Amino acid sequence: MNQVLKKIDLSHVSDSRWLIAIIYSLFGLVLVSAISQSNLSTGPLSFAEWLVVSVIILLAVMLFSVSLFELISYFVFLPSVRSDSHIFTRVHANHLIHPLTTSLVLATFTICVVSRSYTSWILWFFLLIVYLIQTVSMINQIQKEQIADSTVSSTQSLATLIAHLIFGAEIVTLAGGARVISPWNIRKLPEDTWIVDVRTKPEFEWNRLQGAENYPWGAGLLNASQSVPKDRTILVTCLSGHRSPGVAVMLRRLGFTNVYNLNWGLLYLILLERGKRGQGKFNLTRPNRTTSERGKDYKLISYGYIACAFSILILAPLENSVEMAHVSIIRRMIGVTLGLSGLLLAWLAYKSLGRNFRVFAAPRRSGNLIRSGVYSKVRHPMYTAVIMGFAGYVLYWGAVWSAAIWLALTALYVVKAIKEEEVLAQRYPDYNDYKSATKRFIPYIF
Repeated sequence: MNQVLKKIDLSHVSDSRWLIAIIYSLFGLVLVSAISQSNLSTGPLSFAEWLVVSVIILLAVMLFSVSLFELISYFVFLPSVRSDSHIFTRVHANHLIHPLTTSLVLATFTICVVSRSYTSWILWFFLLIVYLIQTVSMINQIQKEQIADSTVSSTQSLATLIAHLIFGAEIVTLAGGARVISPWNIRKLPEDTWIVDVRTKPEFEWNRLQGAENYPWGAGLLNASQSVPKDRTILVTCLSGHRSPGVAVMLRRLGFTNVYNLNWGLLYLILLERGKRGQGKFNLTRPNRTTSERGKDYKLISYGYIACAFSILILAPLENSVEMAHVSIIRRMIGVTLGLSGLLLAWLAYKSLGRNFRVFAAPRRSGNLIRSGVYSKVRHPMYTAVIMGFAGYVLYWGAVWSAAIWLALTALYVVKAIKEEEVLAQRYPDYNDYKSATKRFIPYIF
């Protein structure tokens, strides 16, 4: 199987965000198709169908909950690493998103089974194909990174790598016989614990446990483990728990009986230990990292619009279903048009930003003030795109209560835009000239 993957050259799409965008767009189309074309006239589901649906839904909910929690926590953490954030985003972006994507693929399968919509099944098969292409491309990319870091291919089997990528850390670790330990419990381990850090060298130098030894992606670990007693306690760590499980499983298979994987990785330990000093091997080498000013004044606003967005996504179709509201074809068409226009505008804004794109309010230190493309007309086209997209979503479902949440979402984006402009004016001397020549959200209007 490994040879087959090597022959499938998808390196040119491994970093493409188009595949992820297509997957999530197809998920939305499957959902809409299943709701509008549900075909339950053939009778209720059989016991076997309900059993399959229940098992898959349980797995999907578990993956979705864990992945979403990790994704949100990761972006809460990023502002604290200042200019080093690119080290972590490059390594962890795909690992964070893919289990979440897996949960949506599983969920749409159950939707197709329950709705019995032929259109939904066709769309789901397209979704599955794109998902598999994305998975294979990511595996190829990971293997190239391992080779670039001079790792040996036998540190992690292909099956473990695939399971790790698709299902995330905890399932792989437990299935392989390794134990999971929380960051706040590591000091309960023996003092002679062998701490194996599998992050890249720049990450390891940035911050680590004081007693840790660095084996990037497991490189050199096979030789080093030969002189270690099989009953010695081993703690395997990485940043967010996405690389260490495969190495922990490998050590278990080598015969080590007390192997622990640091659940959630050093990321959460850094958050727990911020400001605390200690000299033991389980303490961090840099416990007092200064918190970046980026995003400090925007956290509550960010939490607010994220909460509003998720509330709208969940409540709008639920409200429509409960109240059995009739939505005219014209309103649905307007909603779809607004939603697609929002996606197009977001893409145009992203293309204009290029490497200047970031999730923080503060610009990159090496960035430039972008005044071309859609930014020649409006200063915050990304926010306009989000507001338009959710407006279309609310209109499509004809949801009254969700419209109120959408107003709150819009207000939060307006406040955030105003605050961000204060930061941008301090960073770029000509920002006020740019500000006077453009509108904030809507060309020539607002």
